[in-house]
Amino acid sequence: MKVLAAVNASHARPAVESRDAAADYQAELVAGFVLARAAHGVSDKTVRSELVVIGEFLDQADVWAWEVEPHHADQFLGNAHKDQAVATRRGKAGTIALFYRFLELRHQGEILALTGSAVTSPIDEINRPVHSGDFAVRIPPSARELADFFSRWREDLESARKWRNAARNYTMARLAAEVGLRAREVCLLSLDDLHFELGPIGKIHVKFGKGARGSGPRARVVPMLGGSRPLLAWWVGEVRGQFEDDWSLPLAPAFPSEREGPVDTEAFRSSLGIAARDHLHGPVRTLTPHVLRHACASHLYEGGMGLPAIQELLGHRWLTTTMGYVHVASETIEADYARAAQAAAARFGR
Repeated sequence: MKVLAAVNASHARPAVESRDAAADYQAELVAGFVLARAAHGVSDKTVRSELVVIGEFLDQADVWAWEVEPHHADQFLGNAHKDQAVATRRGKAGTIALFYRFLELRHQGEILALTGSAVTSPIDEINRPVHSGDFAVRIPPSARELADFFSRWREDLESARKWRNAARNYTMARLAAEVGLRAREVCLLSLDDLHFELGPIGKIHVKFGKGARGSGPRARVVPMLGGSRPLLAWWVGEVRGQFEDDWSLPLAPAFPSEREGPVDTEAFRSSLGIAARDHLHGPVRTLTPHVLRHACASHLYEGGMGLPAIQELLGHRWLTTTMGYVHVASETIEADYARAAQAAAARFGR
C-alpha cells in the first residue's frame, strides 16, 4: 500500500476546545486532503510536494489552518519566497489555494461549528502571483444582462453586412449560453446531432466532448434547455440552407464557415468578443465562449437545478469542477453557508 494512501478517514468529533484537539483536527483535515488528491489520481510524489508547501505555510503562519488570513500569505509569498522564481511562487500559491478550496468545499460548515472560525482562502486577487491562465476569474453577466445583450444583438442582425454569418455567430453564442457547450463542441456539431424528436424538448448529441487524461472525445447527450429548441428550429428552418454547401449531406456541419467545413473556434471567439463590445452593458464587458459556459451553470443553479445535473450537462468528470463554474448572488452563498453550518452544528450536538 502506498504511504500516502494510508490515511485515516475523518470521523465525528466534539468541538475543538484545546490545543491538542486543534492539532488532531488539523491533521485530520490534511489527511482528508491527501485522500481526496489520491482519489483524483494525483501521484504520491505530487501530493508529497503539496504537503511540504502546506506544512511550510502553516508553520510560518503559526496559527491553525482555519485562522489563516491573507496577510499570512503576503508574508509567506512576499518575504520568505521573494527571491524565488515567479513560477515557483505561483506554484506554491496554487497549492495553498487548492488546499483552502478543499476546506471550503468539504468542511466549511463543519469548521465553523467546531472552531467558530469561517475558513477562507488566504490567496486572493491582491496577493495572487501574476498569471493569466489557471487563476483567471470568469465571472459571467447576470441573467438579465445576458438576456438584454442577446436581445440587442438579435435586433442588430438585420443591419449586418453579412447577415447569415452574423446569424450563425449569434445562434452559436446563444446555444452556448443556454446549454453550456464548449466552443469546440459547438463548432463541431453536425445537423445530424440535432434531434428535435427526442424527449419532450429535443436533445443534442455532443460527439466531441472534452476527454480526460488523453482519453479522447467523450460524447454526451444534452437536452435543448431554455430557448435552445426554438433557437435551433429558427436556425435550421430559416438560415442554415442559405449557406452554399450541400446541407443535406450526412454529417453536414450545423454551423458552416463561408468556405468549407465547420466554422473555426477562433472565428467564433472573435465574433463573440466584437458582439460583447457593441452590445453588452453592465460591469462585465468581456465575453468568451467559456464565460457563457459559466453563465449557463450559474443561471441553471440559481433556477434550482442541482449540481449533479449541471455536472452531467457540462460533461465534467468531477463535481468539484462544476462547483467552480457556479457563480451565485451573495445572498445565495450566505444561505447555503448558513444551512451547512446549521447541519454541522446539529451533527455535533451544539
